[in-house]
Amino acid sequence: MPTTVMDDLPPYHDDIPNYAASLEFYGLSLLKIEFDTPWNCHLSPLKPVVAELNSNQLRLYEFKADRAVISAVEALYAHQNYDDGCTGKQVEVTTDAYLFDGDAYGDDDLSGQLPTVVSKLRKHYSDKKIKRTLKKGLPAGVANNGLLFEPTSDSAVYSGFAKKYRGKLLHCYTLQNLAVGEAPSVNLQNYKEDPLKIMAHSAALLNYRNALRLRVEHVQLLLHFWSFQGMVQWYRNLSIGRDLASLLDSRVVVRFKSIPHNFSARNNALLEASAREALCHEHNTIMKQRASVTSLDSYLNCSSLSSLGSMESLLTGVSSVDCSQLNLRLTTDVYGEKIVCYENLYTPAEKQYISNCIPTLNSYDKWAGNVVTVSNYHQLLPKNDSQNINQDGKVFILRNTFNSLVKGHMKNFHKSLAAMTNECKDFYVDDTGLVSIETSL
Repeated sequence: MPTTVMDDLPPYHDDIPNYAASLEFYGLSLLKIEFDTPWNCHLSPLKPVVAELNSNQLRLYEFKADRAVISAVEALYAHQNYDDGCTGKQVEVTTDAYLFDGDAYGDDDLSGQLPTVVSKLRKHYSDKKIKRTLKKGLPAGVANNGLLFEPTSDSAVYSGFAKKYRGKLLHCYTLQNLAVGEAPSVNLQNYKEDPLKIMAHSAALLNYRNALRLRVEHVQLLLHFWSFQGMVQWYRNLSIGRDLASLLDSRVVVRFKSIPHNFSARNNALLEASAREALCHEHNTIMKQRASVTSLDSYLNCSSLSSLGSMESLLTGVSSVDCSQLNLRLTTDVYGEKIVCYENLYTPAEKQYISNCIPTLNSYDKWAGNVVTVSNYHQLLPKNDSQNINQDGKVFILRNTFNSLVKGHMKNFHKSLAAMTNECKDFYVDDTGLVSIETSL
C-alpha cells in the first residue's frame, strides 16, 4: 500500500496554552463598607485588607497578621494621610481667587476657622495614641514595601506576600458596571472643578486623603490607599478591569479626560501654577530623572533602597546626587524610620491636575436609574409572592426583601463558596427595588 503525505507527518498535538490573566494588580489597602445595598447603610470601620485584581474580578482578603501588626498598619495610614483635624468652614468661592498656593494633598489648611476645643482634644488624643503605637516599632518589612503599601503587578512578589499575609476571602466582585471615583475629602474640597457640589454636603467629606469610592455590584465601599500614586494606579487598573468585564459587542469608545473640562479662573490658575513649576530648576531636574528611567519601579534601584530587591528594572543615567534626591521623594519619615511612599512623586500642582482628571463619587450620589451587575445572583433570588416576582427569568426584588437576602447571604458567605458559579445578571435600580434586565452572562 503506497504511503501518503499524512503518514509522513508527526503526531498531532493540540497543546492548550497556560492561562495568563490579562490584568493583575495587588496591594494592601484599608476597606470600609458604606452600603451593602443601594438602600441599606452599613458603615463598617476601616480595616486593612489584601486587594487582588484579576482581569475583571476584584477579590478582597483578610489581612492575616497579629493585632500588633494590624494596629501599626492602621496607625501608619493615619499618620500619613489623615487631615490635621480642622474641618471648619470652607473658603468662599470667587471667580478671581487664586486657590493653588497650597497643597491639596498636604497639611495646608484653607478652612479659615480655628478648630474647636473638642476637635483639639480629639486630635491630641488620636495623635498621642498613634505616636505611642508607632514608637513600639514598625512591622518587619514595612520599610521596604514588604507589606505592599505601594501596589505591584509582579505576581512573584505578591505570591511571597500572600503566603504570609493573605487570609480568608471576604468579598468577590465582578467589575461589570463598576462606578469608581475619588472620594471627596476635606483636603480636596477647595481644589476640585465643582467645589459648590462638594461644599453643599461637607458633612460627607472624609478626613483622610487618597481614597477611592466604588459602587460594585450592589455594594458601595471605600478603598483607602497609602499614597497618591497608589490611588491613581488602582483607579487606572480598576477602569481597565471594568472595560475587560464588558461584552465586546456592548463596549463603547470612551473619551478619557486628560485635562480639566472647562476654562474657569480656577483651572486657569492651575495651568499657571503648572507652567510656573515647569520653569523651576528643581522641577526640571525631577522631570529629567523621570525621563531617564524605564518605569517607576526603576527608582527603587537607588543605593539606599537596594534592599527592596523585588524590582528588576535598571536605572539609566541617574547620578548618585539625583538618586539621593529621588530617595527623599520616594520615602516618608515616620519618627526617624524611612518608609517607601510615592506620595511626593508628583508636585502639588501636578497632583491637583491629576485629581481633576479623576471623577468624583460622593456617598450621597443617587443609585436609582443605574444598572448594577450581581454575581451569583441565584443565591439572592426571592420567592414568587405578592411583593416579589421570580418567574420565567423575570425578576423583581423589593428593596426590603433584597436587604434581607443580602444580609443572609453575607452571613453564610463562606459556607456557600463551593456552590458559587459566578454567573451574573444585570439589574436596573429603581426606588422600590431591583428589576432584572433580560441579558445574563
